[in-house]
Amino acid sequence: MQIFKELIEFITLHWVSIIVLFHLSLSILTSIHVLLFKENERTSLAWIGLVILSPVIGSLCYWLFGINRIKRLAKKSHPSDLKPDFQYQDKKIKRDHLPPHWQSAIISGYTIHPVNHVVGNHITPLINGDVAYPTMIQSINEAQHHIVLSSYIFDYDSLGKQFVNALSCAHQRGVIVHVLLDGIGIGYSWHKSDRALKKLGIKTARFLPAISLTSIRFINLRNHRKILCVDGNVAYVGGMNISKDNVVETAEHPIDDVHFKVTGPVIDQISKVFIEDWFFATREVIDFPQYKLDTLNLVNEQGVIARVLQDGPDEDHNKISWILINALVAAQTSVKIMTPYFIPDEKLMTSLHAAALRGILIEIIVPRHSNIFTVDWVMEANFARITKHGIKIYKNNRPFDHSKIVLIDDNWSFIGSANWDARSLEFNFEINLECFDKHLNAELTDLFNAKKQNATQVIAEDINNLPFYKKVRNNLCRLSSPYL
Repeated sequence: MQIFKELIEFITLHWVSIIVLFHLSLSILTSIHVLLFKENERTSLAWIGLVILSPVIGSLCYWLFGINRIKRLAKKSHPSDLKPDFQYQDKKIKRDHLPPHWQSAIISGYTIHPVNHVVGNHITPLINGDVAYPTMIQSINEAQHHIVLSSYIFDYDSLGKQFVNALSCAHQRGVIVHVLLDGIGIGYSWHKSDRALKKLGIKTARFLPAISLTSIRFINLRNHRKILCVDGNVAYVGGMNISKDNVVETAEHPIDDVHFKVTGPVIDQISKVFIEDWFFATREVIDFPQYKLDTLNLVNEQGVIARVLQDGPDEDHNKISWILINALVAAQTSVKIMTPYFIPDEKLMTSLHAAALRGILIEIIVPRHSNIFTVDWVMEANFARITKHGIKIYKNNRPFDHSKIVLIDDNWSFIGSANWDARSLEFNFEINLECFDKHLNAELTDLFNAKKQNATQVIAEDINNLPFYKKVRNNLCRLSSPYL
């Protein structure tokens, strides 16, 4: 008892020194971890500055949010005896089908992401929810065996209820239904859609639940993928969430977007991404139907050559970034980018400038106003840097365009859920399709040009005439861009 009293007295007398010593010890330990495990110099300096200048709190933020635990957790959740089941193992197609100047890029692309291109696919752009949603619901209504659906946002509004009802009817017909919702994204609907689906007996799961002692460490990481696969016969991917705002003809706050209907053998690659995500969230393996090859159709029409690119803060980290860099090296005439958020990191921006210096025409369309005003300020701060070497950037005058497309020359298309920002390329789990097809590229080029007709080009005068206080505001926000 006497020792305890003496200890209390010692702490009372020297509590300031104890706190300072604890802060110094924790700061040194945390800073050493930053130095050893953080590759980006600027990010390392930012963390060390936060750790030193924000006693205890800075270190706590780093240990909670600054360490990539997903990679380690993914390896535990995907044991070696199960992982091969999730890998595409078909034989590589002959590269003779692909443009000659892309041959080296295709070889390096396989090294970056060892998933094969497959032929015989058909990919149809679905413009806005006005076209996409009825087509998706029709596929759900025609389902006979199995449906898997993954969405970042699943609003329980008039449109979301249509999906809930369609999924419920399929469930009642005996169709197996699995719905995967992001732990943060589900909060946009106050969890109503999740509860409604469960009440109807539909199996749902949350990817990294936000309110959980085990998942609070991953609150900064989100499953941004949008996947719908039905019976192994048809799939839908892209950037469109489930929300009435995407039905632009009737929406109060319309959001333009483009989704894609996919048929062909690449469906197996899409469904396997969902299978892996579901297993990660539930440790349950789904036996989803494989695509049945239509040999006659494959002979008569080669269709789109395509493969899936998945990305996330796990073993697939940075794959989309490297594929984009790889494709930019292969560009010969033009690069067209349409994205709601354009805040590329240094290596992507350098690759774009290198392409522009080679005489490649680079055009980028972003919204005049996105749904995150701080992101608008960051993009505005970067306009001077972006437009160097002749890169053209346009502001779309529509209320908000959420479309995500990259087109290179007349044959390469990159479509899916990923944006050009750190949030998407560093922290989110994403799915994209890499496609070789002149017809698809031409169709998307027409869409891009139509958007450009409704856009205003950013010129040097706009950048130079920006009020001083806005320049300061924008560049202050730019410092936090990796975390927006």
